[in-house]
Order: sequence, then C-alpha cells, then structure tokens
Amino acid sequence: MAGETDWLSRGEGKRPRAAWSFATEAPLVALACARETGETLAADEAGGLYRLDRHGKLANVTHGPSPIRGLAWSDTGGGGIALIGEEKLYWFDRQLTFQGWIEQTEPILSVALEAHGMYAAANLASCSTVLYDANRKQVRRFRSVQPLKTVEFLIHKPALVAVTEFGMLVSLDFQGESLWQQQLFAHVGDLSITGDGQKILLASYTHGIKCHDEHGSQIGSYQMGGTIFKVSSSYDGRRMAAATTEHFFYYMNSDGQILWRTILPEDVCRLHCDPLGTAVVVGLQSGRIARLEWA
Repeated sequence: MAGETDWLSRGEGKRPRAAWSFATEAPLVALACARETGETLAADEAGGLYRLDRHGKLANVTHGPSPIRGLAWSDTGGGGIALIGEEKLYWFDRQLTFQGWIEQTEPILSVALEAHGMYAAANLASCSTVLYDANRKQVRRFRSVQPLKTVEFLIHKPALVAVTEFGMLVSLDFQGESLWQQQLFAHVGDLSITGDGQKILLASYTHGIKCHDEHGSQIGSYQMGGTIFKVSSSYDGRRMAAATTEHFFYYMNSDGQILWRTILPEDVCRLHCDPLGTAVVVGLQSGRIARLEWA
C-alpha cells in the first residue's frame, strides 16, 4: 500500500490508519457501503462491479451491462440495484449475479434502496417516482412537484427524503403524500441522513454543510472553507466526513471541530462513514478506494 496513500502523511490532526486500499480496473463511477456487514460495493465506468469484504479483500467481481450511472445497496449486503444508461434498472444479488431488469420510457434521475432491500425507488425526469418490491414488481407510482434528484429511504419509518431538481428539500411517505418541504437557498451536491432521521446533512458547495432536522428546518451549518460537494454522516451523527472540489478532505465531530484534514490527490467520487464514525471509505475518481480508520 506504500505510495498509494501518501496523502495521509500530509494531513493535519489525528492521523488515521489506512486499513486497506483497492483499485478498480477503470475509473470509479459509484460506491456504496453495507452498514450491517461492513462491506463495500464499487462500480467502474467499464461495467465492472466489485464487492469487498470488511477487510478490503475482493469477494466477488463481475462485468455486466454499462454504463453504470447509479448504484444502491442494502445495509444488509443482500443485494442491490444499478442504474444502467438513461432508462434501465438492474437488480443483482449478494454474489453480484444480475437477477433481472426493468426499462423505463424516460430518463431515470436517481435510484434508492430501502435498508433491507425490500423496496427500490426509481426517480424519473417527469416528476414521477416508481416504487418496486424485491421481486421487481411495481407497488406504487406517484408524482412530486419537482423531479427528485437525490433520494434516501429513512430507516425508522416508511418515508423518503429527497433534494429536488430545483432547490427543495422534501419528505414523502410511500403513498407519495408530502410530509414536509423546505425551500433551499443553495445548490446541493450530496445528501446524508443519520440513522434516526433527526439530522439531515447537505453538501452545499460554497455555503458549507447545511444541517436540517427531521422536519426539514435548518438548525445550523458547518463552514470549513472550500466548495463542499460530498458529505457523509455516521449512523449516530457524532462523526462526519466531507470533501471539496479543491481536493480537501475533512473528518469532523458533530460540533464542527475538524479532527483531521488533508489534501487528496484527485477528485472524490464518493465518501462513506461507517456506522460508528470510526472509519471512512474514500473512493477517488481514478478508481482507488481506501478505508481510513481512527482508534
């Protein structure tokens, strides 16, 4: 691993240990983590799909349809879905064997998967959201006021939280009924929600990280400099990680204190805090993935 994570030595603060490092065959396009198993799922632009165990060892790899534009994986590690091209949604199991696919008649903006893999959401450019069960059967279709650009399922109740295409933070139940909505006054690059749903973090570029409560109201913000476009929270919200377009990486506590920061060698594709906040998986666009651990 020597030379692959030299940027660790340039950091300031409590330095992490590089637990493992892995590289995909082609540039990274998507990254997901299973919170219950500690596994990592990665996809590259050549259609490669990789499952790494909690120690960073390659457990499964497959080369399927491409281009992969989006990825969602269950917290249990039992399976996931991949958005292929503009309109196709593929399901795969734990061994990365593709089980079947569905094609929409319009572009899919984003996908999301419920924690146990029981429900998937496909968010369409026409403002429609389609919910599927684990057997790829449509169980609901509803419309929102604006297209849903970034979506996550809540864990503690049957609902979704989403950032819309034109600057709204919204929550919807499984019937498509609005639970609340909040106007945003900054563009959003990323969304992360704590396990209890009580803290919603938005990577808001030059406005830093905006923090909202479970009703959508803004309750604070974190300002650390740079243009924040990636953010990830631990399950309990005590730790978070962020990255800027200027290649800065920040590891912080819930008070906004920067515990460690460094300059990355390239752009980040995705960040994932582990549930306890003691580790962060960093996926760089070149395909290099590293797990950083703090004692």
